[in-house]
Amino acid sequence: MADNRAAELIVDLEEQLVACLVSVSTVDRQTAKVAAKQVSQHISKHWGGQLLYIPKNQAGILSARDAEIWQKFDGRNHAALAQEYDLSMQQIYTIVREAMAIARAKNQQDLFAG
Repeated sequence: MADNRAAELIVDLEEQLVACLVSVSTVDRQTAKVAAKQVSQHISKHWGGQLLYIPKNQAGILSARDAEIWQKFDGRNHAALAQEYDLSMQQIYTIVREAMAIARAKNQQDLFAG
């Protein structure tokens, strides 16, 4: 029985690339589809057959605004930050929690490092 997950992954990769290209540039949908197909073929050629793990890239996700909020956070100023940045308290709690996790991961020592 053939494993169709790989083909589904390539199709989804192409769809995600098209959506990204269209949303961040003036590229029309057809041009984005052509580019996405080229990228997926390139990835398949170079990484095809390999078992890949794609990290969540938490360190790269923190936006400049969120980094600024984290820098200003003192443990008790959730409400003030929510008002200053026109966000809800829940959004501030989420930003602080994510930033804290990133800081913790960055400072955590690698048990297997030589």
